[in-house]
Amino acid sequence: MQILLSNACAAHQYINQGIAYFERNEFAKAVALFDIALQLSPDEPYAHWNRATALLSLGDYERGFKEHEWAWRLFHWRGFSAIGDVDTLKELPIWRGERDCRVLAYHELGHGDAIMAMRYLDEMASRAEVTLVVDLALARLARSFAVHVTERLPQDLDRYDFRLPFFGVMAALDQTAETIPAAPYIERDCHSRGGKVGIAWSGRTQTAFSLNRFLTLFDHEDFSLYALQPGTVADDRVTPLRPGCDFDDLADLIAELDHIVCVDTAAIHLAGAMGHPSAHLVLPWLMDWRWHRSSLWYPALHTYRQETPSDWTAPFDRLNEALHG
Repeated sequence: MQILLSNACAAHQYINQGIAYFERNEFAKAVALFDIALQLSPDEPYAHWNRATALLSLGDYERGFKEHEWAWRLFHWRGFSAIGDVDTLKELPIWRGERDCRVLAYHELGHGDAIMAMRYLDEMASRAEVTLVVDLALARLARSFAVHVTERLPQDLDRYDFRLPFFGVMAALDQTAETIPAAPYIERDCHSRGGKVGIAWSGRTQTAFSLNRFLTLFDHEDFSLYALQPGTVADDRVTPLRPGCDFDDLADLIAELDHIVCVDTAAIHLAGAMGHPSAHLVLPWLMDWRWHRSSLWYPALHTYRQETPSDWTAPFDRLNEALHG
């Protein structure tokens, strides 16, 4: 018992060292340290989870998505509360791409994650009969695919052979950097002609800006601004979303706008999924793993990343030049 406790403590030391390298964007060194931690404590969930994000940041999607499944154990993700208690599904095995079966997939992460994963719905439907349980805000958008969509977990689970936390589809389909479907998959007729700009300045994972700070950095002169995020907009420079707007409505709005300028939010995933020709994403120096290879997921997307952690001037300068040039 003493040896096991010692190994666990040593493993956490390597995990902390790995996180320090990760926060310096030195992902290969971080992976090496997480590997040592797992040699000492093979079932340590924090080591697996951090290893997953480091591998994904390196573009090693084949190993990274498999490791990402440890997040379900670590964070006890239960889906959006409105869809029901996903713990009731635990007797169903996880879908691994099997054919000729019935799959119950459910929305367990953020709205942007779900939009990103929707590119795989048609492939899922070609293999199995799929029911997708999503938050109400995404339901109409998801119904454009060949799957059954509902906003609540069904009561009768006996008719399903497998379950799938929706973001696990990348692991289920053995995705690599070479196999990601990159073509637009949310159908809208987008254009970029003039001065209507949709903006999102704060999201669940990137909250660096107030609206005023965002507009101080973004040269919005000669542009008409439209909010792409919900909530009150107490600023007469920006037209807010109408109440009750869901993501299908948001897609219609994005299609009518000439430029999209966002931080890491669901709105930028939606613009990327639509293939909007002038979608622009402002990113921090330590950014989410998917944006290291944004062109694999959204080929038309333009990104502007901090050159140093404290400096937002440089990325906004490049953005402003791109839009005004």
